[in-house]
Amino acid sequence: MINLPKVVNHQNAIEVRQKGLTQLTAQENTVDASALVEFDSSIIAVLLAWLRINPNLQIVSAPNKLQVLSKVYGLDEVFELKGTAGI
Repeated sequence: MINLPKVVNHQNAIEVRQKGLTQLTAQENTVDASALVEFDSSIIAVLLAWLRINPNLQIVSAPNKLQVLSKVYGLDEVFELKGTAGI
Protein backbone atom coordinates (compact mmCIF):
# COMPACT_ATOMS: atom_id res chain seq x y z
CA MET A 1 0.00 0.00 0.00
CA ILE A 2 1.21 3.48 -0.85
CA ASN A 3 0.69 5.93 2.01
CA LEU A 4 0.17 9.57 1.21
CA PRO A 5 1.95 11.99 3.55
CA LYS A 6 0.19 14.47 5.82
CA VAL A 7 0.91 17.36 3.43
CA VAL A 8 0.82 17.44 -0.38
CA ASN A 9 1.11 20.83 -2.04
CA HIS A 10 3.01 22.61 -4.79
CA GLN A 11 6.17 22.48 -2.69
CA ASN A 12 6.39 18.68 -2.43
CA ALA A 13 4.06 17.34 -5.14
CA ILE A 14 6.85 16.34 -7.53
CA GLU A 15 8.64 14.42 -4.79
CA VAL A 16 5.41 12.67 -3.71
CA ARG A 17 4.59 11.84 -7.33
CA GLN A 18 8.03 10.36 -8.00
CA LYS A 19 8.03 8.31 -4.80
CA GLY A 20 4.62 6.87 -5.68
CA LEU A 21 5.65 6.10 -9.24
CA THR A 22 8.49 3.95 -7.92
CA GLN A 23 6.08 2.06 -5.65
CA LEU A 24 3.26 1.46 -8.14
CA THR A 25 3.08 -2.00 -9.66
CA ALA A 26 0.33 -4.21 -11.04
CA GLN A 27 -0.01 -5.74 -7.57
CA GLU A 28 0.57 -2.55 -5.59
CA ASN A 29 -2.28 -0.31 -6.64
CA THR A 30 -3.81 0.89 -3.37
CA VAL A 31 -3.22 4.38 -2.02
CA ASP A 32 -4.03 5.11 1.61
CA ALA A 33 -5.01 8.75 1.99
CA SER A 34 -5.89 8.59 5.69
CA ALA A 35 -2.87 10.66 6.77
CA LEU A 36 -3.63 13.41 4.25
CA VAL A 37 -4.56 16.56 6.18
CA GLU A 38 -3.20 19.56 4.33
CA PHE A 39 -3.28 19.65 0.53
CA ASP A 40 -4.06 21.76 -2.48
CA SER A 41 -4.98 20.88 -6.05
CA SER A 42 -1.48 19.45 -6.55
CA ILE A 43 -2.84 16.21 -5.10
CA ILE A 44 -5.05 15.89 -8.19
CA ALA A 45 -2.00 16.06 -10.46
CA VAL A 46 -0.19 13.46 -8.35
CA LEU A 47 -3.13 11.04 -8.43
CA LEU A 48 -3.64 11.52 -12.17
CA ALA A 49 0.04 10.73 -12.80
CA TRP A 50 -0.29 7.53 -10.79
CA LEU A 51 -3.55 6.64 -12.52
CA ARG A 52 -1.87 6.91 -15.92
CA ILE A 53 0.69 4.32 -14.80
CA ASN A 54 -1.84 2.04 -13.11
CA PRO A 55 -5.45 2.43 -14.28
CA ASN A 56 -6.56 0.09 -11.47
CA LEU A 57 -5.47 2.57 -8.80
CA GLN A 58 -7.64 2.52 -5.69
CA ILE A 59 -7.69 5.38 -3.19
CA VAL A 60 -8.88 4.41 0.27
CA SER A 61 -9.58 6.41 3.43
CA ALA A 62 -9.78 9.65 1.48
CA PRO A 63 -10.63 12.74 3.53
CA ASN A 64 -13.85 14.58 2.70
CA LYS A 65 -11.95 17.54 1.26
CA LEU A 66 -10.30 15.25 -1.32
CA GLN A 67 -13.68 13.90 -2.33
CA VAL A 68 -15.03 17.43 -2.78
CA LEU A 69 -11.94 18.53 -4.72
CA SER A 70 -12.23 15.55 -7.07
CA LYS A 71 -15.88 16.45 -7.70
CA VAL A 72 -14.95 20.07 -8.46
CA TYR A 73 -12.53 18.80 -11.12
CA GLY A 74 -15.10 16.31 -12.43
CA LEU A 75 -12.84 13.41 -11.48
CA ASP A 76 -14.85 11.76 -8.71
CA GLU A 77 -15.84 8.86 -10.97
CA VAL A 78 -12.30 8.58 -12.35
CA PHE A 79 -10.73 8.27 -8.90
CA GLU A 80 -13.53 6.14 -7.39
CA LEU A 81 -12.61 7.17 -3.86
CA LYS A 82 -13.25 4.36 -1.41
CA GLY A 83 -13.63 4.27 2.35
CA THR A 84 -13.89 8.01 2.50
CA ALA A 85 -13.19 9.34 5.96
CA GLY A 86 -15.15 12.17 7.48
CA ILE A 87 -18.48 11.54 5.78
